[in-house]
Amino acid sequence: MKIFELRTAYHNSHANMRVWLGDTSLSGQLTVLDRLSILDAWQQEMSEFFERNGYCFVCNRRLQRCECGEIFEN
Repeated sequence: MKIFELRTAYHNSHANMRVWLGDTSLSGQLTVLDRLSILDAWQQEMSEFFERNGYCFVCNRRLQRCECGEIFEN
């Protein structure tokens, strides 16, 4: 996939998450901790999705060009 396709998939998924979490009939029984856990898992899934397709989730560069690992390790 190209980065534009990945970003489109991300934005579509983000919009779906907002609708789902905003719909109290679906998520009304969830605690704040439940919601945060779901969002954390979703973000991890998106990061892995980008990585599987050869891009960094943070900077959107190809993994070969990404310098985020160097920045976050320091």
